Amino acid sequence: MRNHHRLTASKVKALISNPPTKPTYDHDGGGLYLQRTPAGTASWLYRYSYVLPTPPGAKKKKKEHSIGLGAARVVTLAEARGKADEYRKLRAGGVDPKSQKHGARARTQREADQRITFSDAAARYIALRKPEWSASNLTAWEGSIRKHATPLHSMIVRDIATTDVLRVIEPLWASRHATAVALRQRLEAILAWATSHGYRTGENPAKFDRHLENLLTRPKARTSHRAALAYTDMPAFMEKLRAQAGNTARLLEFLVLTGARLSEGTGAVWAEIDLAGRVWHLPPERMKSKAPHDVPLSDQAIALLEALPGEHRPEDRLFDSVKGKEIAGTVARDMLRDLGYTREELTVHGFRSALRTWLGECTSAPDKVAEACLAHDRRGKLVQSYERTRFYDERVPLMDQWAHYLEGGGTTVLPLERARAKRSAA
Repeated sequence: MRNHHRLTASKVKALISNPPTKPTYDHDGGGLYLQRTPAGTASWLYRYSYVLPTPPGAKKKKKEHSIGLGAARVVTLAEARGKADEYRKLRAGGVDPKSQKHGARARTQREADQRITFSDAAARYIALRKPEWSASNLTAWEGSIRKHATPLHSMIVRDIATTDVLRVIEPLWASRHATAVALRQRLEAILAWATSHGYRTGENPAKFDRHLENLLTRPKARTSHRAALAYTDMPAFMEKLRAQAGNTARLLEFLVLTGARLSEGTGAVWAEIDLAGRVWHLPPERMKSKAPHDVPLSDQAIALLEALPGEHRPEDRLFDSVKGKEIAGTVARDMLRDLGYTREELTVHGFRSALRTWLGECTSAPDKVAEACLAHDRRGKLVQSYERTRFYDERVPLMDQWAHYLEGGGTTVLPLERARAKRSAA
């Protein structure tokens, strides 16, 4: 009697065409069976006994296993024999075929779960960050990815390589450099998110430092000045600004009065404010120069701070967003647009430019004192090491008069002695 290949293709066809009255197993040999049912279904099975692991000296136990090899109307006899041969080889090597199959199925499922497209990854990353972003920042992100990253949309994130990133960045790099820089940063963030979730491995192909910087040209440096109003237009601007409610408007008003940078204002906490001493102490870690800076506070600045809502605890920020977070730069810039100023007419940084021009044209302040009002220090390192003053006393009357000017009060600067007397009286 033949132990193997007992069936033939023609016999299998005949068996399938004649359903049995009860479930029947037709043996081909070597553990391969054709399983038939009264309903007319037929499929291939590989059946075998597996010896269970037992302690030394214990009686060995066997367990019967069956592995489905597919429907007989789809899988041919030759294909079923080939699959059965593979399982017999695994058994010969001491491997349980069923465990192997389940492991392979689990691996296949894990791989399928990890195959997400860049478009899906971008959508999930944006959804994660959406609560933290302003409306304008969200729009910028969505528009940038939709418009400029189209070649990546249908790609599986784990397959995205440096060449793919370059394909979307290089066409913009020279002609629309700012757009390309923003796009690269967004691609890097999305791919970093994908790596953290296990959807890809290896170095981020959108990384700039020590990677893309070696592959992209260095654009020619272009000097541009951020838009600012003429200082003569600042009183009218302040009138518009003071008519606006909310912390964003108060932040901008405070920046105008103090000449501070946007990041210095958004991150300001009450521990930095000395209302009695009428001074804002900015620590070095929050300054661009990494040096501490004291800002004299005018009557108008003091009144603004005292009217701010909240408990004014030392760790509290002066200006919080409606969500209780630090006000985003895009929100501050949006308010300028809401007031009717285009980005070609006015930027937040332009407040500092207006103050500096006013100092130069309407006061007799020396350049080094005027520069100190903006926390600039153009002195050489040697001079700085000996001349450590930041001209605080000289800046006091200048900042008082700037606040006075913004209210339409003229341009005559109070002498230092009068300014001190005025503050003592207050």
